[in-house]
Order: sequence, then structure tokens, then C-alpha cells
Amino acid sequence: MNRSMLRTLVIAICVSSGPTAAWAQKVMVDYDKEVDFSKYQSYVWSDGEPANPLVHTRIVNAIEGQLASKGWTKSGANADQSPSAVVVYHAAIDAERELNTWGSGPRWNGFGNARIETILTGQLVVDVYDAATKQLLWRGFASDTVSDDQEKNEKRLNEAVAKLFKQFPPKPARNSR
Repeated sequence: MNRSMLRTLVIAICVSSGPTAAWAQKVMVDYDKEVDFSKYQSYVWSDGEPANPLVHTRIVNAIEGQLASKGWTKSGANADQSPSAVVVYHAAIDAERELNTWGSGPRWNGFGNARIETILTGQLVVDVYDAATKQLLWRGFASDTVSDDQEKNEKRLNEAVAKLFKQFPPKPARNSR
């Protein structure tokens, strides 16, 4: 393989793998390592930054499904069911601009084109607070690109929430003493 063909192959691999990495779902979780999460098993919702009503319902259903699978129950309006935790979510969409260029020809001669694309990124932050002290116990953050296909967005949302709650509630920290 001559040098020119090798260079072309390397460029083609870099160009084709670049967009894949840029579109990957990002998920991060942080929590108070001093908290014993086993004492929390019920929750109520509190207002955050909701999405539009359709997306709001999808987000709430996804989070409630994950919490239910962990044995947590949603507290009712009855006074005898006081919750141990408060769950809040914040949703946002951010628009990024990306400049895509392509050119051909030796040095400064040749031809090419440039295209500006707007990439919408959905962001979701889920917070869990102690209901009595109002202290933040756990925070999960997820972001992913937003598609024109609502079914694809719902699938990505469910995947992101599942990743957020994969190791929820956190195991108690081992005493290092």
C-alpha cells in the first residue's frame, strides 16, 4: 500500500468514527457517600424544570419505573404516608452548531463546501433529596442528541434513565478504618 492510499485510509477511518463518538449518550452519577440509602424507600415529586407536557409524562414514567424496580414507592396524599425522599428533575435542550467542511485538490487549489448543522442535545438532571433535611443525596445527569423521531427520543430517554439508576441506590460505603 503506497503512502497516499494509507493516508486516505487513515483519514477515512477518523472521519467515519468521529461522528459516532460525538453522538454518544453521556451519563454521570454522584451521591453522598456518607448516606445509608437503605432507610429511603418512599418519595414524592417536587417541581423542577419540566419539559413540555408530553415529554414530562415520559420522564416521570421512566423515573418512577426505575424507582419502583428498586423497591421505592410513591407516597400518596395521606398524612400517614410521609415520604423519606423528594425527587426532582430538570430538563433542557441545548443547541450546538457544527461546521462540516470538505475539500479536494492540491494545496489551496481545488474545490470544497461547508455546511453548518444545528445539533440539539437533550439534558436531564435527576435529584433525590432527604425529605426531612432537604439535603441532596443523589444526582444523576444524562445527555444525548435529540432526534426528529419521537419514538427514538423516547427510547433514548428510557435508556438514559435506566443507566442513571443502574446502581441506585448506592451501596453503603465500606468503613476504611
